[in-house]
Amino acid sequence: MYGDKPLVSICCIAFNHENFIDQAIGGFLRQITKFEIEIIIHDDASSDSTARIIQGYANEHPGLIFPIVQTVNQYSQGKKPLLDFVFPRAVGKYLAVCEGDDYWIDPYKLQKQVDFLETHPEYVFSFHDSIILNQRTGEKRMRIGDRQIDNTVDLNSLIIQNNIPTASIVFRNFLDYAQLPDWIGKISKGDYGLCVLLAEEGPGKYLPEAMSVYRIHEGGVWSSKGFEFTHSANIIFYKYLLDYFTDSEIRQAIRTKMQWSEFNYGISKIRHGSFIKGLFLVVTNLRLHGDYRLRTNPRKIASAFKTLLKKNHSG
Repeated sequence: MYGDKPLVSICCIAFNHENFIDQAIGGFLRQITKFEIEIIIHDDASSDSTARIIQGYANEHPGLIFPIVQTVNQYSQGKKPLLDFVFPRAVGKYLAVCEGDDYWIDPYKLQKQVDFLETHPEYVFSFHDSIILNQRTGEKRMRIGDRQIDNTVDLNSLIIQNNIPTASIVFRNFLDYAQLPDWIGKISKGDYGLCVLLAEEGPGKYLPEAMSVYRIHEGGVWSSKGFEFTHSANIIFYKYLLDYFTDSEIRQAIRTKMQWSEFNYGISKIRHGSFIKGLFLVVTNLRLHGDYRLRTNPRKIASAFKTLLKKNHSG
């Protein structure tokens, strides 16, 4: 139906994922499709046995799994493994992303997403819900749930609220990775930046099914970062977007998102005992635009103050 050339390139990046990479690769191999796929896995000079495990799968599946094994960590050199090594190597019409510590749970995931994109050429990407798994406690919750009201996502709505789990996205392979804006290589939120560039070209479609798992664990890139780092990364990203976009509506959406980020930062400050600074940020950023925030703010404020009272009482 689709020919012998891979229609989808599965793009995976791994670093010290020896405890998780088997599950990720297993999810790739269990995909049931009417088209050919290729699996490209980049190991960024792991200090554990991740590279050896990947090579073992490549030996078992020649012509299907293609490892890229680094001897020097490229991320520490300012490189972005997906953008600099994996995407340029991919030949598929569509790219699917999954990091080595996440995994897919629906064997028809790729087929469902490709079927939609093949019949809706006006859409640039598709994504779906994901289960968040806390590796330490075993707790599970939905990444999106009922927060994604509109099944079509455009650039404006994506900036206001990014609900795209990295392991869920499948997109058209049309970007020139050598000509991307400079800021994409300077931000920590590379997956969000990629989604912004895709949405700049056209809308995305949300499929309301949980077809992947995002794992929270001590070695995770974002799981191990504190709220101070996360806030700083957010603000840097939004400032780059303000410099990049000229459309007034998009710029207003970015400013709204920055205000919302400052509000959340204030809540985190209160929860961690910095009452005065946290309260100042909360109060100065309460004048938010009338959308989903107004429904969540009261709960966030109440939760933060409850946490603060508990700390003071126990102290």
